[in-house]
Amino acid sequence: MSKVPNNPNPDPSEPQWAAYALPEEGVADLTDRLTEFLPEPDSDDMPLIIGQVLDDFIDQSGALPENLRDDDAHAAICQMQMAVTLAYQLGRLEAGSPEMVRRFILEAIQKWEARPLPDSLDFVEADFRKPKELVLPRLRRWWQENLSAEDYYWDEE
Repeated sequence: MSKVPNNPNPDPSEPQWAAYALPEEGVADLTDRLTEFLPEPDSDDMPLIIGQVLDDFIDQSGALPENLRDDDAHAAICQMQMAVTLAYQLGRLEAGSPEMVRRFILEAIQKWEARPLPDSLDFVEADFRKPKELVLPRLRRWWQENLSAEDYYWDEE
């Protein structure tokens, strides 16, 4: 395994890792590795009401199709439900085995040589050829740094 250049601290839970991203191959590899350890779903796994909460997150984020009768609305909804359900399962995995998840992250950082992200949101055409590496992490970091309590949807009566 190679070492990460300019690695200030190898612990992936440290805040300075927020500025680093894996190459796309590393993201796919880490995703596959973590997916192998996700809890197997069974009938008692996730109550339907938790599923409704996850669906509400989809709705609050604006990810539901405008017209639920569109031909592709059903497929879009199912894809979003799968994404939030996998995220829920990943959260359960990290809550139950945080040391294992951190170890996998650190191994991926070392194996795939995570690199610092540019601070700018100015993208060039070539960035969009590798969105998981060069676009999405920068947008996620921007969202995390700029989201405030007023940005959340609240039903106020």
